[in-house]
Amino acid sequence: MKKIYLVTHGGITIDLSKIKAFHIDTWNPRGKSHILRIEFHSRYEYIFNPENQKYEKVLINDFTEHPYADYETAEAYRNEWQEIWEDCLKEGILTE
Repeated sequence: MKKIYLVTHGGITIDLSKIKAFHIDTWNPRGKSHILRIEFHSRYEYIFNPENQKYEKVLINDFTEHPYADYETAEAYRNEWQEIWEDCLKEGILTE
C-alpha cells in the first residue's frame, strides 16, 4: 500500500500518491474553459445492488477540476503541480 502524501498548493489539497495525470481542458461542453484537471489512479469498489442483493465490482475513475481565468494561469499551476509531483518521485517519497 502506498503512503499517503497530502500536499496543498494553489488552494487545492490532494494526495500525490494517487495521481495519474495533470492536464488542462481548454474547452468542455459545460461552457467552462481553462480547467486544470487532476486525474487519479483508477480503483475498484464494491457497491451493494439492492435489486439482486449482491455486491458488484465497479471501476471508479476519479478526478478533480479547478477553473482558471486564462490558459496561462492554468498552465502555470499545472507546471507547479507537476514539479512538486516530480520532486516527490525523485526523492522516493511516493514509492511503495
